Amino acid sequence: MIQRHTLGRVPAKPHTTFYDDDGKLLMEQMVTREGFNGPFSILYYRVPPTDEFSVEPLELPDFCPHQLLERQPLHRRHIRTQDLQPGGDFLTARRTLMVNRYLQIGIVKVDEPAVHFFSNGDGDECWFIKEGSGYLESVFGILPFKKHDYVLIPRSTAYRLHFDNDTATAMVFEGRPWIGVPKDYRNAYGQITDYAPFTHRDFRIPERLLDPAGVDGYEMPFSIVTKQMDDLTVHRYKHFPLDVVGWDGFVYPVAFNIHDFQPKTGLVHLPPTIHTTFAGDGFVICSFVPRHTDFHEKAIPCPYAHASVDMDEILYYVEGNFASRKGIDSESVSLHPLGVSHGPHPGTYEASIGKTRTDELAVMCDSYDPFRLTKFAAGIEDEDYHQTWVTREGESTWKK
Repeated sequence: MIQRHTLGRVPAKPHTTFYDDDGKLLMEQMVTREGFNGPFSILYYRVPPTDEFSVEPLELPDFCPHQLLERQPLHRRHIRTQDLQPGGDFLTARRTLMVNRYLQIGIVKVDEPAVHFFSNGDGDECWFIKEGSGYLESVFGILPFKKHDYVLIPRSTAYRLHFDNDTATAMVFEGRPWIGVPKDYRNAYGQITDYAPFTHRDFRIPERLLDPAGVDGYEMPFSIVTKQMDDLTVHRYKHFPLDVVGWDGFVYPVAFNIHDFQPKTGLVHLPPTIHTTFAGDGFVICSFVPRHTDFHEKAIPCPYAHASVDMDEILYYVEGNFASRKGIDSESVSLHPLGVSHGPHPGTYEASIGKTRTDELAVMCDSYDPFRLTKFAAGIEDEDYHQTWVTREGESTWKK
């Protein structure tokens, strides 16, 4: 969904006979979005990917299924994901924090090697790799990633994430049905505009096709864990179902590093949506990166208080100095819900005057649909956070 790409061998024209080196007819498969009206890719299989012979249910508690809070009083929230201990691989360590109609947000802390491939039939995924590096395996090939990368994975793509030394921390967004480049960043021809905060060159694509002989850690029959309507099933195949000689199209995984995001600065403070990086139905994902602050002689660089009465806002703190907050650490997740005003902690507003640069790194998400917390998230919540604008005010000339 970035640009058309070809990897491996494809015939001169789609939907025509195409043979392997041994003269065997290859099976063509189309992966399409929006029926046949949206972007698509065409893949060429050595063996048809349809010989699954067994389907069994699977449960991974706190991911599928997850349990929502029965009641959720309206107040600002702080989820301390840094308190979560690692446990499992990219799939079994996944924990859901909050959900709405169009988005599910989770946290992953890995300490085991990847085993099963996973296919999310509920939506596109956007992984933010807070710590770690490695590579993604999928039918589209091998895609290396590194610390602070976003990794976009199209809906229903069977994949595994392998992390170096089997350790990693990541936040994962599941967008229903999609996550991608905002339409405002593309011209009428589909090209990313020159005034967008990134370019086509910033996105990395799969480097080479999967070699079945080089895919480690699986046994036959081959298994793929599939998610659909928040239920997990294990699909078993009699052969390796990701063996293709080539593909082309617009649908495939990509990686983008947050440090390649080109921030914008104005005369005075700009709203956070200026940092929009990706978008979906009813939500945006934004990147806060180190940048020069506003250049008006009387500018206040610290964000002003605001009541965003139509949107929930979450912020995942990655590293650096967070100018508007106290008591927030790396891996903290804040939720500021619609209906409640929020703004800088006392003292931070005045202290920002005269600053010429910000040194924070964070990922934000704004959503029109309110989030519901899971019971898992409530178990690692800082319950005093809503009162911290009063009880932890620090040095300030402002009075309670």
